[in-house]
Amino acid sequence: MQSITAAMSDLIDKPAVTVKPPSPENLWAEISVAVNYLTRFSLPFKDEVKSGIIRRSMVWFPIIGALIGFIGAGIDWLTTVMRMPGIITATAAVVGMLFITRALHEEEFANLIDTYGNNSDKGATVGWLKEERSVRYGTMGIILVIILKIGAIASLADNALVFQTLIVAASWSRTLMVVAAAWLRPLESDPVADHFQQPPALRVALAVGISIVISYSALGEDTATVLTAGAIAGIIVALIGANHLRGYSGALLGTLQQVVEITVLGIVLAIQ
Repeated sequence: MQSITAAMSDLIDKPAVTVKPPSPENLWAEISVAVNYLTRFSLPFKDEVKSGIIRRSMVWFPIIGALIGFIGAGIDWLTTVMRMPGIITATAAVVGMLFITRALHEEEFANLIDTYGNNSDKGATVGWLKEERSVRYGTMGIILVIILKIGAIASLADNALVFQTLIVAASWSRTLMVVAAAWLRPLESDPVADHFQQPPALRVALAVGISIVISYSALGEDTATVLTAGAIAGIIVALIGANHLRGYSGALLGTLQQVVEITVLGIVLAIQ
């Protein structure tokens, strides 16, 4: 009887789920991987990074995204102080974020648009003169995306709302990249998918939670509406892309990020 009681006591004492915090070295490696991928900054690694650390690094995407949005909003504020017109301040903000991120997701978006465009043109002549296309679909797509971003930012009511919106848009759009990576099968031929594979479920939940906290701190009561609209847009992109690619690639994640970011900007603009 005593042995049974002791065994039951041991079971009660042991938690159902144990969470081991990362060591300082692993924590730095995770942050470095996320920063190096999402921005043009290059943080050094002490040792060779293991695949498990790379997958877990995606938990930091929401925070790094928020910082990217903060930088863009800061540029908008600085140029506003210089008494520049709204269209110029918005353009400076977008260009600043393009520089910080080395236009990574814009390039991936253009690659996916090109893939769809080329497939639709397969076996068909372009124009009655049978001329070859000189302007790629991706180029036209990315021009449209940049115009939409500049127009949305320039139309926001004030600098405070620009800060709030860009932080939420940049954070939530990168969070949904993490969700898509966990949901869809990584394509073996794609370097981004090979690199990140599928993040652990706990890290995905943490990333979503972090982004919700960031978004609520910025937008308050409008958070649910904005994040829900962004999530719906992200799901649509993921489903369409996955149906075509049969998995996820860097191009799909980049496209998802761009679409969600624009959706968040548009929803905030609509409800301001």
